Amino acid sequence: MRYLSIIGFFPDEVPDDSLQFERYITDIEMNEKVAQLIESKPVSELEPGELLLSTNQVAALEALLKESFPRGLEYFMGTCFDY
Repeated sequence: MRYLSIIGFFPDEVPDDSLQFERYITDIEMNEKVAQLIESKPVSELEPGELLLSTNQVAALEALLKESFPRGLEYFMGTCFDY
């Protein structure tokens, strides 16, 4: 099964490069909604890797997921596989 993750790090100018935020989206329906919101395509068509999210995309994700993300981080969306 393919699912999405959202991770957050401090910007490059901050010397701490440790992971600051991590959210896995394992619900099938929510994965599809997030994929459509960010990439305008189904999860099955997303390329492997991570995508840097814009401020607007992060705000849209917060609204969709009904969750506030920590401020001051750079966020990425990635695809994960569960075998």
